[in-house]
Amino acid sequence: MQSPLSINRVLIPLMDHMLSTSISLPLEMIQAGVTYSRLSHKHPKIEVCFCAESIKTVTSMGGIPLSPEVTYQETGPGDLIIVPGLWRNPLPVARQSTALVKWLKYQHEQGATFCVAGTGVTFMAETGLLNHQPAATHWYFLDRLKQQYPDVDFKPHHLITRSGKIYCAGSVNSVADLMVHLISLNMGEQIAHKVEQQFSHEIRRPLDQILFAEDHTTAHSDEVVIRLQEWIRQHYCEDIDMENLVEASGLTRRTLHRRFKEATGFSPTTYIQRMRLTLASDLLKNTDLSIREVAYQAGYTDPDYFSRLFQKHFQLTPSDFKRSVRGKLFYLESP
Repeated sequence: MQSPLSINRVLIPLMDHMLSTSISLPLEMIQAGVTYSRLSHKHPKIEVCFCAESIKTVTSMGGIPLSPEVTYQETGPGDLIIVPGLWRNPLPVARQSTALVKWLKYQHEQGATFCVAGTGVTFMAETGLLNHQPAATHWYFLDRLKQQYPDVDFKPHHLITRSGKIYCAGSVNSVADLMVHLISLNMGEQIAHKVEQQFSHEIRRPLDQILFAEDHTTAHSDEVVIRLQEWIRQHYCEDIDMENLVEASGLTRRTLHRRFKEATGFSPTTYIQRMRLTLASDLLKNTDLSIREVAYQAGYTDPDYFSRLFQKHFQLTPSDFKRSVRGKLFYLESP
């Protein structure tokens, strides 16, 4: 499990021909998270600052004028850097963006987290920070960027990659998936679920299914827990109790609980519950199974208990969740 993320300052570099949606969507999702947090009597304060090489209005691909507030030299360090994508071939722009590349290096040195949209990966590649590291980008420019940056480990079959604190998303839709994850780390899972419900949760897949990171499988090195996680993946729809986990791990109950939580951030019971609820949400999205059948498929023999857990986790009852996502699926179907 990744550590919580503290976001107080969001910095966004602006450039001509950028895709305004690659910054407007994550900003709207962050604002939604702030609003939901305040409704929950939490009061996060997040400052957003637009910057550029000079204080000169830039024009997005859609003709929208965007005005930087400060230059790169004046920003100071940020917590989250949202690097926009470009509509056209990004290579000529990246080669001329020496000030931006220098600024990105500085922000990395200061410990910032990066959300890089589509072809915005070109600017990160110019910094050298992605050398021998995984990266995602828009499929249309993938071959061209692979030729230009042979040391970057582009992942054509993954929509999102992570290298340390650098997240790359291959498209604007993937940026939405990524932001749900970052909001979860910053504001908590319940707030992230509420934001997800407002921003295309009908097409979203859990980050675990679309992320590539060097430490993605386990994010820890406890081999006993790694083997137990694999065992759980094969059996989590069955009736599992602590005795089954003790037998599968070879550890005592007390040691198992301690080592599992140290390695994953969750107790074994919570870990299994999260896997089951993720499966249940997929079944509700993609099948016509009844709530009772979904509960059984996900490993719950008591549909009422399943419904209570589901509502607590997703902030919607299974019926409301299914009604919401199934009502929108026709937008995704091919003719």
